[in-house]
Amino acid sequence: MIDTGVMVHVRATTKAPRAGATGSYNDGQGRAYLSLSVTEPATKGRANQAIIKELSKICGVAQSRIVLCAGARGRQKRFHITGNPSALAAALVRAAS
Repeated sequence: MIDTGVMVHVRATTKAPRAGATGSYNDGQGRAYLSLSVTEPATKGRANQAIIKELSKICGVAQSRIVLCAGARGRQKRFHITGNPSALAAALVRAAS
């Protein structure tokens, strides 16, 4: 079986008091986002790296298996996480709950 992975939409909050998943967010266009807070500011890619670190913890995969695909400078981002799709989806659903 090939580990293809999943695409994850994240709505980021930077400079939060603590890092972690804070639920889910629907944009009204039918797209659901994982709401994720990080303590880092949104400068010089520090927040993006912190988001990757949090996604790594949530999904139980190495940070090298997570790639930022879109939204490097915005609040809404898209990441690809390589791994078992069903296990990753289950971890993300738990985090959003």
